Amino acid sequence: MTQHPAITTVVERIRTDVIGGAADTAKEVVRALATLVGDSSASDSAALAAEVEQAAQDILRVTPSLAPPINALHRLLGRLEAGLAAQAPVAALRAEVLAAADEFLAFAETALGRIADYGAAKVQNGDTVFMYSMSSTVWRILRRAWEQGKRFRVVVTESRPANEGLWTVTEMAKLGIPVAVSIDACIGELVPQADVVFVGADAVSSHGYSLCKVGTYPTALVAKAHGVPFYIAADTLKFDASTLLGLPFRVDPIHRHEVLSEQYPPEAQVIGRIFDETPPELVTAIITERGLLNPAACITVMWQSQLSERLNAWLPAWASGAL
Repeated sequence: MTQHPAITTVVERIRTDVIGGAADTAKEVVRALATLVGDSSASDSAALAAEVEQAAQDILRVTPSLAPPINALHRLLGRLEAGLAAQAPVAALRAEVLAAADEFLAFAETALGRIADYGAAKVQNGDTVFMYSMSSTVWRILRRAWEQGKRFRVVVTESRPANEGLWTVTEMAKLGIPVAVSIDACIGELVPQADVVFVGADAVSSHGYSLCKVGTYPTALVAKAHGVPFYIAADTLKFDASTLLGLPFRVDPIHRHEVLSEQYPPEAQVIGRIFDETPPELVTAIITERGLLNPAACITVMWQSQLSERLNAWLPAWASGAL
């Protein structure tokens, strides 16, 4: 089956990691699938379903443990399965999947606005806010607090190896928010000086562990040791329902070129993973569109989600890299 150009594009963008955050990845996945469905010339529902399933597998194959795109696939495939079960004709099935795509994109945008409101309430005048890495969700929280007239400063470290923390420096400066930057090794010095810590997440497991850019776990440890509130900002699309199946996070290693140049001996290994897992006991709360949740509540939210039987059947092979 020939791959639709929209699917080819999104697969390559995920594979080369040029999209950015998990939420943006999910939006691109949904838009690509919607384009495929809108352009499809399938003459019956089974043929349309086969096209969508093949595209979903192509996307899944290159997707790391980013919960939003996985949840996006759950929603669209779940709606597809419901239509097939109801024996919907191809036109009706196409309309159902396109409606699911529109609903997903609308929810994603609304959720971020609600998180901004809940998170901004945790920022006070005169605060020093510590951020780690890059998070468009945390960025919205700080923008909302600034718009409310609160005045504070932001401290961030580089977040090696990709230096996403420098994006935070640029964005805070655009908003006029005072910002200072340091190296990751200064986390132990800087976090105790902060009044609150905000970080984003790429996924949250059913047992409350948060998958975040590597360096988040030690940031949380320092915050806990010094009594600094530590918040993870993540809408419920980042609650990884695949962990309900007992599947681990699928995390890429740090690449050699991100640490060592060619001048170093080739036998020198580069080890470690690009994300780490922050235990629930280190997290004050997860800021979601539903409000502030204890990490232990994540599993309840996941069980309430619409899950695709097809996707659940593929996920074990995906988690092991065998898909």
